[in-house]
Amino acid sequence: MSRVSSERFKPRWVQVVAVAAVLVVGGCTSAVDGDPVAAPSSAGPSTGPGTFPSEEVDVRERSVTAADFPAGYDATEVSAEDLPAVMADTAGYPVGALVTPSTCAPTPLPATSDEAVALVAASAEANAGTLSAITVLTDSPLSELEAQLEACPTYTTTNQGATATVTTTVLPPSPAQSQESLAFRRVTMSGSMTQTMTALVAQNDGVRVYVTVMAPGSGPVPDGAALDELYTTAVERSRG
Repeated sequence: MSRVSSERFKPRWVQVVAVAAVLVVGGCTSAVDGDPVAAPSSAGPSTGPGTFPSEEVDVRERSVTAADFPAGYDATEVSAEDLPAVMADTAGYPVGALVTPSTCAPTPLPATSDEAVALVAASAEANAGTLSAITVLTDSPLSELEAQLEACPTYTTTNQGATATVTTTVLPPSPAQSQESLAFRRVTMSGSMTQTMTALVAQNDGVRVYVTVMAPGSGPVPDGAALDELYTTAVERSRG
C-alpha cells in the first residue's frame, strides 16, 4: 500500500494544461505578505560540484517510457512545445506568473528536450487523476528543494490579474534506492477551484525524477498504488 496514499481529469496533456489555466485565471482572496517577483520560465543545468553528472548523460535513456506506466494508464510524451508549461507547473508556478513573496519564487526546472522528458497518462477509471513521470537533469541537490518547500509552505501566484494560493506540505519520502528522495503534496486554490498534486521525487548524480498524480479537489491520492509503482520504475531508470 502507498505510504502517502492516506496523506495524499482524465484527458490527455492538452487538457491538463487547460485545468492549470483555469486555476490561474480564477480568483482568490488570500494574500501573502511580501513583494512579488516574476517567475522565470526555465533554467538549464550548469556545472555544479558533486550534483551534476560527471559525464554527459542522455536524459531520455534515464527516463521511463509509455510502456512503463501501470496497467490502465495510457501515457503520452509531452511535446517540446508544451514542455515549458509542464515543467513550470511541476516547479510550482505558471509561466510568466508573479510570485509573492519574492523569496518564495520556486527554482525553475530545465524545459528543453535535451534536459527533460515528461510523460502524462490518464486512467480509464473514474476519478483516478492524471499520472505523470518527469526526468530532468539538474545541478542542484534535492535537499535545496526540500529546504525551499519547508521555508515557503504558502505563497501566491498572479498571472494576467488572477491570483492563486499555493500550499505545500512535505511528506515522509517513499522508500527508494536513491541518493536523495522527497515527497510533497501541493494544493492550489483559486476562487472556487482547487487542484492537488502529490509528488514523489528522487535524485541520483544530477538526474532527478518527479512522479506525480494530479486531481481536482483536496482529497487523498486517487491511486497511490499506481503512483508508487511508477515511482519505483522511474528511480531504477534514473540510476542508469
